[in-house]
Amino acid sequence: MPHYCSEGLETVEPGELHRTFNNNFIGPTLLTQGLMNLILKAAARDPMKTKIVSISSKSGSIGHKRFMIGGAYDYRCSKVAINRTARNLAAEFGSSGVIVIPVCPGWAATDMGNRGHLKAEVPVTESIEGVRMCIKNATQATNGLFVDHLQEYPPW
Repeated sequence: MPHYCSEGLETVEPGELHRTFNNNFIGPTLLTQGLMNLILKAAARDPMKTKIVSISSKSGSIGHKRFMIGGAYDYRCSKVAINRTARNLAAEFGSSGVIVIPVCPGWAATDMGNRGHLKAEVPVTESIEGVRMCIKNATQATNGLFVDHLQEYPPW
């Protein structure tokens, strides 16, 4: 079974911290950087329809009461980082017509969601449709806001 996140501070491993931050934060950030010229060209042609979407998680929310628990340092902190990056991108490029949203797909019933004694809450098709609707409905008014698959705006 793949290792997805630490259980508590005593189980945090440097390699997992690096792997998780590379996958969830560094990779998406550098990919966006590499594509930004093309993204800006697209926004110049079709303002307000050019969107950058990052996959986040409510477990990366500092203010969400459900996640006021310990553990999962690597995963949760990497999601905080990608949320902050989305906020920065929205502030920096919103006036150019780029809309940026971090989206939580819900705890989807995938290999990662269903493991061991854990059973995910959201069917995959519901998660996908919810994310699709979030992308479709994102506007300058919601630029930079954290949204979940139910189109609700959880606390940061």
